[in-house]
Amino acid sequence: MGEPNTVPAGVVLATGRTRVWVERGALHWRRGRATVTVPGSQIRQVEAAGQSLAVGLFEEAQADASLTIRHRNTAAVAALGAEIEAIMSDAGAAGNGQSIRRQSARAWPLQALARLRDRVRNGSPWWRRALWYVLFGFPLAVWLPVEPRLLGPIAWLMLPPGIALLRLWAGMAELDTRWVMWRRGITVLAQFESDPYSEATSAYIVHFRTLEGRKVTAHGQVGGRRDEIRYDPQDPSRVLAPTRIAWLGIALAAFLATGVWGVIFCLPTLLWLIRLLVLPF
Repeated sequence: MGEPNTVPAGVVLATGRTRVWVERGALHWRRGRATVTVPGSQIRQVEAAGQSLAVGLFEEAQADASLTIRHRNTAAVAALGAEIEAIMSDAGAAGNGQSIRRQSARAWPLQALARLRDRVRNGSPWWRRALWYVLFGFPLAVWLPVEPRLLGPIAWLMLPPGIALLRLWAGMAELDTRWVMWRRGITVLAQFESDPYSEATSAYIVHFRTLEGRKVTAHGQVGGRRDEIRYDPQDPSRVLAPTRIAWLGIALAAFLATGVWGVIFCLPTLLWLIRLLVLPF
């Protein structure tokens, strides 16, 4: 059996808190926080007359139900009616036997809190660090006896963007990669060639063989001064070419673009710590 014809992104009727649209072979009817998803096989009839759209449904344990919406644009009503008729015919050809689904969304504050909870539990570790920073950082910044009293809240606000800018500088200058290569990198001979698909003139493609005899093709941004590279044995696609002046120039340019601002944003925190730890003694 053939798959149902895909209906392109089409009309959405929105009136007050009611929204009606067709997506993935089903009719979606949202009224407030309650949403009814009706497969095409469960639609008995559709009638688009002027500004009114009525959809009759089949229910397993109830009498036939009807959904009705009025919209000022008669052309939009007719277009959505045609889309609903299309999914009815598709469902009949495919023998779709799905049932009607009803669900109710949580209120916005509860939904936002639930998403935040899921991100803290299952997301990046930075979400958990940010939560601890908010819960404990602000009270400490306000309550600890540091003068002027406004310095603590200012430092608390400016520290996260400062760390983010310094982290961005480290990424732009490949500091993380260089640290990894210094600790566990392996130096091997390699063959370099320019990357024709990159807009950067210094981008290259490198071919080399690992200690296990595996042939690897990797990409880099700055070519080396010798025909050799260092690669990470845990991730051979992570390579670093030995450079001197070129890398220092990139690191300096990145620092002037982002690192300087990271240092400036972190200065209030440094001053706050100095006043907290040094001046009382």
